[in-house]
Amino acid sequence: MLHGFPDEKLDFFSYIFTTTVFLKVIDMRKFLLLTVPLAALSACATGPSLQSRMASFTGASEKTLVEQLGVPDKQVTVDGLQYLAYDHRDIDFDPGFAGPFYGPGFYGGPFYGGGFIGPGPFFDAGIPSRVSEVACETTFTLRDDKVIGFTLRGDDCS
Repeated sequence: MLHGFPDEKLDFFSYIFTTTVFLKVIDMRKFLLLTVPLAALSACATGPSLQSRMASFTGASEKTLVEQLGVPDKQVTVDGLQYLAYDHRDIDFDPGFAGPFYGPGFYGGPFYGGGFIGPGPFFDAGIPSRVSEVACETTFTLRDDKVIGFTLRGDDCS
């Protein structure tokens, strides 16, 4: 036993260990106190929506559209109005989830896998992975070589 420590029952190594763990807990609290508000603020910091970005092209020329957005995917002229369409497509992959109980389930119910009663009909099914295509088409309407409006169509136009 070493004398002079707060508790006579602690030896030198257990004192160092408990002190170090206590300091790490204090440091972690300071770290969380500083980083959690910053992370919350950065989550709120989003850029302008697609709607507002495309609205900034109102009044622009066809040349400006092509310079900024590239060559349109489709274009047509009807009754003096010109339509330029830009398609954006993306593949969305959701890997799914095997479930909290991989193997025989704990509850033994019909949707929880096996268990004490036996396997259910959805034994180890979890949530299957999913692949889907999302798209957005932005169509600009031009009159006399100036953008007078636009429309957004699709499920990825946010």
